[in-house]
Amino acid sequence: MVIIMSYTPFENVKTLIAMLKAYNIRHIVLSPGTRNIPLVYMVEEDDFFNCYSIVDERSAAFFAIGLIQKLNEPVAICCTSGTSVCNYCSGVTEAFYQRLPLVVLTSDRNPYYLNQNEEQMIPQVDILKAVVKCSVQLPKINTSKDLWYCKNRIHAALLELDHGEPGPVQINFPVEEGIGDCSDGYRETLPVIDRIYRYETGIKQKQWEDKRKELEQSKIMIVFGQSNITDKRLTDAINNFTRHYNAVVAADLLSNADCRNQLNIFTLCEVVSEKEQDEMLPDILITINGSTVSGIREFISKRKKPVKYYEIDRSGMVKDSFRCINCIFECLPVEFFEYFSESKNKSDDSYYSMLKARNDMIGIPDMEYSSFYSVKRLMEEIPEDSIFHIANSMSVRLANMFTLKKGVRVYCNRGANGIDGSCSSFIGNSLLSQDKLCFLLIGDLSFFYDMNSLWNRYSNSNIRIMLQNNEGAEMFHYTFGQKLSHINKHIAAEHFATAKGWAQDRGYKYLSARNKEEFEEAMKIFMSPSDKPVFFEVFTKKDLDADIQRKYYADNRSFDAKKMLKEKVKKIAHGNSLIESTLRKAKNKLEK
Repeated sequence: MVIIMSYTPFENVKTLIAMLKAYNIRHIVLSPGTRNIPLVYMVEEDDFFNCYSIVDERSAAFFAIGLIQKLNEPVAICCTSGTSVCNYCSGVTEAFYQRLPLVVLTSDRNPYYLNQNEEQMIPQVDILKAVVKCSVQLPKINTSKDLWYCKNRIHAALLELDHGEPGPVQINFPVEEGIGDCSDGYRETLPVIDRIYRYETGIKQKQWEDKRKELEQSKIMIVFGQSNITDKRLTDAINNFTRHYNAVVAADLLSNADCRNQLNIFTLCEVVSEKEQDEMLPDILITINGSTVSGIREFISKRKKPVKYYEIDRSGMVKDSFRCINCIFECLPVEFFEYFSESKNKSDDSYYSMLKARNDMIGIPDMEYSSFYSVKRLMEEIPEDSIFHIANSMSVRLANMFTLKKGVRVYCNRGANGIDGSCSSFIGNSLLSQDKLCFLLIGDLSFFYDMNSLWNRYSNSNIRIMLQNNEGAEMFHYTFGQKLSHINKHIAAEHFATAKGWAQDRGYKYLSARNKEEFEEAMKIFMSPSDKPVFFEVFTKKDLDADIQRKYYADNRSFDAKKMLKEKVKKIAHGNSLIESTLRKAKNKLEK
């Protein structure tokens, strides 16, 4: 319910007060000053809040402690900027060691003015850090991204009040020009903001049951991020979950996952039209493990309908990478899926069927010679149970357009998403995987950045390196090449170097190709047994590579997908029902 009252024009203050309401923090101890007038004016005009006036900030903090002890719920204190914040220190310290949920609201000037001889301007966020569980700085709100970040930081602070051991938190909010605008003639609608809930295991797990019905009534997308290990227990739990809920597992190559209802939607996210987006989007998004290469984040960001986001993370931190977080499950992914798999609900797999049908429409043409062609051919030839390390940037994007044989383990330095160190990591992995063929797909800038990775004693005969040398950064040509005429020198870092001399000097068998015929001949040697590590340099042109990739996406956007999609969904759904029927009959016979 929206209450029309006299509210401050400061958006970060309005958001803060709206979220205090969402978290049911009703009691606020106010100390006088100029900088906090917008907040004070707002809460004293709102019947939701119980306000107390204590002039001395030191006394105000201890007064609030007395309220908390009696109420057994969080209480806020609010002061102006400068040394008034320092006067909170002893009271906040007492709250910290008594483990009391005290919300410290400190108004401030523009952070740009710190150490610029501005009056009443001190490092307020740092002063209390040793005796608060969480200290956040709110932005001034000028854009929708500012608003998201402001809410994100307030969520992070208020969720810490009772996370593990209770304790105080600090929210520092800048207020600059226009304080005098707060007058009885000013009328504004307070935004209504939903709070985030953190769900934990153990004694608090009974709260999870409230989410079961929501899951049963929703289309669910599980984004399975990067994982270097195969966890059979987790796989079994996800498989059971998808039998009970209408869910799809969105997993790119880096997940190393093999789950029921699994799809790599990397290309799908690039080619789905605006008309299809709302139908393709989930109602609930669940993320597990690390980062993902797919454009699912951009896909979700284009949403017109609301999407709820469940973050599963052992730390319980607020990690809102999709900008629509709804709740946090502080647990292992396997604990989440095992708990909710105990359900009588049965999924019809309609969401998976729809996405799979659309995904199956994506056609891969018989490409001309290019980086696209060479990556496709490499991934067709990599044998089962091999190691495949992919460098960052365009290499990992191209690789996710194709599939691999069963049992191929995929690695990539995707944690910080930098191009440095890919070859070094690959060499280390290959040393401990000498019973397998180990492949590295790497771009030219990434390789030359890390070329001393071949300068070691550990390059063994199980190594196969394919270097995509298109004389610069293809990714920038794909993204900006048609917009920027002078892209090559400083953006795409054009070069005309070759790795031949260095690879041969380091004892590698060297191969190269500049067309399809040379590529296919070299590929036979590249995949054959060797008494040396093998280095295959594939020469292409970055601008042509970018054009081919753009055409590939354009061709997969240009047909009427909706009609084809309906037909495919019908066929898949019919096929699934036949399979289920056959399995039930077989099970009945076995039981008899």
